[in-house]
Amino acid sequence: MAGLALAGGATAQTLGNGSLNGKYYFVHLLVTAANSAATDVRSLSGTITFDGNGGYTFTGKLGTGSGAPAAATGSGTYTVNTSGDVTLLNPIRNTLQVTARLGDAAAVVLGASTEATDNTNDLFVAIKAPGANVTNAALNGAYTGASLQLPNGSSAGIRSAVVSLAANGSGLFTKATVLGHAADQNAGRNASQEATSSTYTVNGDGTGTASFGSAAALFAGSRDIFVSGDGNYVLGMSTANGGRDIFLATKNFSTSATVASFNDRYWAAELIIYSGSFSAASGAMRASGDGRVTLAERLHQDDARLDFTTVNYYAVNADSTGSFGPFPGQGATNMALGVPVTVDGTPRPNTLVSAQVGAVNAVTVEYGVSFLVRAPRFTGSGAFLDPTGVVSNAGRAPTPNPLGPGAIVELYGANLAPRADQSSALPLPKSLQGVSATINGQTVPLFYVSPGQVNIQVPFEVTGNSATVQINNNGTLSNQVIIPAARTSPAVYSYADAQSPNRAIILHSDGVTLVTPTNGAKPGEVVVIYVTGLGPLNPAVASGAGNPSSPPLARVTDPQVQVLFGGEPATNVLFIGGAPFFAGLNQINVTIPAAAPTGTNIPVAISTTNAYTDLTDVTITF
Repeated sequence: MAGLALAGGATAQTLGNGSLNGKYYFVHLLVTAANSAATDVRSLSGTITFDGNGGYTFTGKLGTGSGAPAAATGSGTYTVNTSGDVTLLNPIRNTLQVTARLGDAAAVVLGASTEATDNTNDLFVAIKAPGANVTNAALNGAYTGASLQLPNGSSAGIRSAVVSLAANGSGLFTKATVLGHAADQNAGRNASQEATSSTYTVNGDGTGTASFGSAAALFAGSRDIFVSGDGNYVLGMSTANGGRDIFLATKNFSTSATVASFNDRYWAAELIIYSGSFSAASGAMRASGDGRVTLAERLHQDDARLDFTTVNYYAVNADSTGSFGPFPGQGATNMALGVPVTVDGTPRPNTLVSAQVGAVNAVTVEYGVSFLVRAPRFTGSGAFLDPTGVVSNAGRAPTPNPLGPGAIVELYGANLAPRADQSSALPLPKSLQGVSATINGQTVPLFYVSPGQVNIQVPFEVTGNSATVQINNNGTLSNQVIIPAARTSPAVYSYADAQSPNRAIILHSDGVTLVTPTNGAKPGEVVVIYVTGLGPLNPAVASGAGNPSSPPLARVTDPQVQVLFGGEPATNVLFIGGAPFFAGLNQINVTIPAAAPTGTNIPVAISTTNAYTDLTDVTITF
């Protein structure tokens, strides 16, 4: 990491272009689609060398459509900001930019071209290349990989699989079990297959080949492979004619893994195809060791772009494999935790790999792979603002969940204020205990300050795609943190109870009584939901001022705000705007749809022009 000098003598460990430097191995799969079918599929793998100054060169093999991989070279540019966000000129298509992130210790780079303006979706993963003297012994022990294949560049035969490997350190996979499904095999039903007599060779520089024979139709043939020096990561790409694919593998975490083992912050990237809809995403995931994770990502789906936050679920077996996905109890082993690293005295997985597969004999219509790597942790002296510590006051979805104009946001770090203090009146002050904060140079309203946390309102004047945040603690400036910004960044306020850690704060039709598991809302009832981050209001409200309490009430200007209960959209919305008397707080008065599902934990989602959030739930009863 590079040290950044700050005013007043403060220092912080941050990242920059120099943090991404040297030789990496990479795999890159890109799919362009039309009419729910792939029309241009390209796979590229090889060596990519970053110069530490914003430039890279690569050499490798590029496969297109049904052709054989051929030699390819190229160059491009990249930037790394202080938070570890990487913008990389797309190696396959240089009219696109890969939105990527740099993992802990710069061991892994992963991302996707989420800002593409057509139906092009991709996944890029790179691992730090080793020095010389690597041998077959680098691959030794249990590994789990995820594979996505579009044979001959067509989605007609698309397949994804989880591959469980046992490497003996001498060139033989003593176990190679494949669980997956293919659109052109057995009507898409998942199957377990054995790739018998699978072998590998690792060259001195970490490149190599692996042969998986023909016994397992879901994962057959030979692949170029790339191995990290410690043997913790393996990347691969098919060498066959028409073998358009990507293979990502990690050494398994341990033989005593638990749900609690997965507890940290991770960067995430994925490439998914679901019922003819193609998507790719790059973002972050916060795992809390309780079987749930909060996901915030920039999602590119078909030809649209969306800031997406949601909850995913996971279960972990003792061998570090398990299930991972949007619903609890996936019914299949589709992921593994990998590469143990000690964090705060406790072993944590440094990565997670997953594929879209289901239980044996179950039909699955979703294909794809996901890869996660632990995000860097940042430290500093003086006034220090954590580059990953800028989160919404509601939901606390991790960065890159963007800042939205008017939203209430929490800033975390160290030495941010001399002592705790909070605002006592509206309009909100712009200084408390000698502490102020700026976004893009504009001083912002303050709710609360303390040495470790500052709560602010994002000014309504903030526009553009990024925001630079900084704290001034009595003349000592913190480091600057650059995070995404957007027109809206919705988040529903919630609390925890015995049935849910994210119970939405929703009031019954009397506007006073809280909806709870023992006093649920009813279909057809008008309820009040409290939110932040719905963006500009009309009539306009000054930043830091309370929302009007008498007509005309301030309503949101975004024309596409929608509330969904269990996926059922509400059609009778009475009010969406600024909650009267409050600064930065939004209120939605809405009728629960008659067709909404009933139950204790019914998801409550908010969608806007640019965002979709699905982090909370509510009880709905007849």
